[in-house]
Amino acid sequence: METRDIEIRRNIVERGLMAVKEFASENLRLVAWSAVGLVAAVLLVTVGYMVYDSRQEADLARFEKILDDFQGLQYPTEAERAAAIEKTAAELIAVSDAAYWGYARRNGRYVAAGLYFEAGMYDKALESYLLFVDRSSRSFFAPMALQQAARSLESLDRNKEALDIYRRLEKEYADSAVADQVLYDAGRLHQMEGDLFKARESFNRVIALFPKSPFARKARERLMLLGLMETKR
Repeated sequence: METRDIEIRRNIVERGLMAVKEFASENLRLVAWSAVGLVAAVLLVTVGYMVYDSRQEADLARFEKILDDFQGLQYPTEAERAAAIEKTAAELIAVSDAAYWGYARRNGRYVAAGLYFEAGMYDKALESYLLFVDRSSRSFFAPMALQQAARSLESLDRNKEALDIYRRLEKEYADSAVADQVLYDAGRLHQMEGDLFKARESFNRVIALFPKSPFARKARERLMLLGLMETKR
């Protein structure tokens, strides 16, 4: 029985090979062009990968050189440091926007935004953080970029817009690494804006969702102070 099964399978394979051979014999031109197309496709993919890899390395090298040059500079005055930061950030953005792929493309705006924020250029930091998120919404750094955008808005006295971003963070990045801090900062801003009900709501959510977070401790302290304020009234 086993020998018969082997013979049946062998016959099927042989018939299949014969069918392929007959098809190739009857369609030589089609087979030839298909082979040429396959070789061309393989070559195209290979060349494309080489171009991709080369361009990515070149962009990254330019990106790193800009940062290295910046870190190697000395700044006699704060004004000179601010000017160097602004120049470096602009160069990083130029590399990032010119790149088609790779690290420089994905993260250039985020690094530049950090430099702007450090220098107190909050309007430019805000723009770059938001553009980074538009470009890389699935990046690990996306929620952190939105958090920094909200902080930039707060520094520009645009608290209501900052709260809009915190609501976006709660909706789109509820499981992010900064979710506890986002809820705490939202509560803090609600308190600053005089909305004590929403402030308490945010602080209580921090405590309920992240009981071991240091921001839960801060939230408890805030709630205690709110309670004392209301008692004095």
